[in-house]
Amino acid sequence: MKKNFMYTLLLMLCSFSIFNAQTAEDKKEISIAVTDILKGFQTKNGDIMNKYVNPTYGVGVLFKSGGDLGFVLNEDINFNRSLGYIQKAWNIRNQSPIQFDTAFEYDLNHKKWKKEGLSVQFNSNAVNAYANKFLSQYSVKDQEIFKINSNPKNVVFVTLAENTKESAPINGFRFVMTKIEGKWFLTFIDVTEYDTE
Repeated sequence: MKKNFMYTLLLMLCSFSIFNAQTAEDKKEISIAVTDILKGFQTKNGDIMNKYVNPTYGVGVLFKSGGDLGFVLNEDINFNRSLGYIQKAWNIRNQSPIQFDTAFEYDLNHKKWKKEGLSVQFNSNAVNAYANKFLSQYSVKDQEIFKINSNPKNVVFVTLAENTKESAPINGFRFVMTKIEGKWFLTFIDVTEYDTE
């Protein structure tokens, strides 16, 4: 009986160590990718960001128009194109250290973040939640970019919560990264806090 208990305990400890090693590696890969993506957005350098865009799936831009959710799918990041209905990219400071599994709350009434920072949330269900909000005539769940984000275990939601003093459509920057075939890719940019109406 004691032997079985010891073997079970040893197996659990080994499994826990392996799980933590994967999480540590994912955190390292995500940290590098998030830093690069934010630097690319900050400097308006699409080449830096495009290293993280999967050529098969592209990158979607989630936006709102008249209160309704919409999205466009792009092959890559190109700062000569609009982001949904936002005509040009805005400035970010990008001076916050990464905080894992912390969420920052956005105040819709005052159009600003209650607290500033850089958050990375693993196991995010954000894309599924967005897919459920689309009007029924849009079958977004059937599109590949949404299908690859259907398993929250492979999805990370990144929020750079910054309040700007300039006239910008959005405060900060939000995006989704997805693990595809063992590598993390930028799959969505979220500009839903800005409504064109």
